[in-house]
Amino acid sequence: MVPLNLWLDRYLEIARVMNYDVARDRAAAENLAEILKARSIEPPLDDLKRLLFRRAVMVFGAGPTLDRHVERLRRTFPETFRRFTLTSADGATGALIERGITPHIVVTDLDGDLDSILSAARGGSLVVVHAHGDNVEKIASYMGRILSATRRVLGTTQVEPMPPLQNFGGFTDGDRAVFMASSHGASQIIMVGMDFGEVVGRRSKPWLRRDVAAKGDKLKKLKIAHDLVSWLAVNFNPRIYTVSSRAPPGTEDLEEIVRCQP
Repeated sequence: MVPLNLWLDRYLEIARVMNYDVARDRAAAENLAEILKARSIEPPLDDLKRLLFRRAVMVFGAGPTLDRHVERLRRTFPETFRRFTLTSADGATGALIERGITPHIVVTDLDGDLDSILSAARGGSLVVVHAHGDNVEKIASYMGRILSATRRVLGTTQVEPMPPLQNFGGFTDGDRAVFMASSHGASQIIMVGMDFGEVVGRRSKPWLRRDVAAKGDKLKKLKIAHDLVSWLAVNFNPRIYTVSSRAPPGTEDLEEIVRCQP
């Protein structure tokens, strides 16, 4: 587990690079906390531990290789979806739902396709909703619908946590899911569709119809996510693998491992 003080120091660096107002993050966290408390939502931490502790976890990110790898897994290794705890990062949820696969956990800042998230919630997914300074309006607009679909909702923040919110570390939905799995003692973490490149996958935003070039802040976020996963892997020693071609330092290329098997 990453100590909270180390993560908070790291996040202050990220906020400086991204020119974020940390006070807005704190206000967003307070808003989400109040919504959850008003509905008497208890954080499902026992459920989360049961899903992650000593479990093999697969984290699906919304990168450009996502659909290809999900389809390959479904055809070649269908038992994967029974043996692993499946965690989808926001927009990646749609790639699973469209194939009749309900993830065990959805990690979202409500930037992806809401219908897919609601479908997963109704199907039993534990929904981890993240508050930050740029999604205050979405939290206000969407949380009622999410809480109507499920009470298995956990709130998170990237600043100092306040009850009932948690902070496991992580910045984007994908790397936050990896941090969460690591902090709960996952036996191994396999990243699918977390490409960390210069292309934004079409699943990232509901209005995208194709992959597009990453520019500006999005390109910065992808680099930060890449560096955070590497920092986690190098300094805290979780077993992290990727099926994408760009493996952050400290993680292992699963494709290369498979190719080297006798």
